[in-house]
Amino acid sequence: MALAGCNNIQSIDTPDTAPIHSTGHSQQNSDNPFIKCPPYNPEQTMCTAQYDPVCVKVKTSSGFSYRTAGNSCSACGTTAAVGYVKGQCS
Repeated sequence: MALAGCNNIQSIDTPDTAPIHSTGHSQQNSDNPFIKCPPYNPEQTMCTAQYDPVCVKVKTSSGFSYRTAGNSCSACGTTAAVGYVKGQCS
């Protein structure tokens, strides 16, 4: 039995602070930008369980609604999700 290792693991000396779901086409607000969710692809998405609440905008049959999600990854985990802002919905 042969063992293989990963040699392309990034160094953790410089953490990646980019948003998980950033498409570059977000509407910018000076304090809290609206971040658009990327196309939903459950086969290529794995979310972590960290709690960093966001307020997600969801398309419904009657328009739009807002709900608090545990993090940006879980917020965009549905085809109905449009985008989110950091923090809980008020």
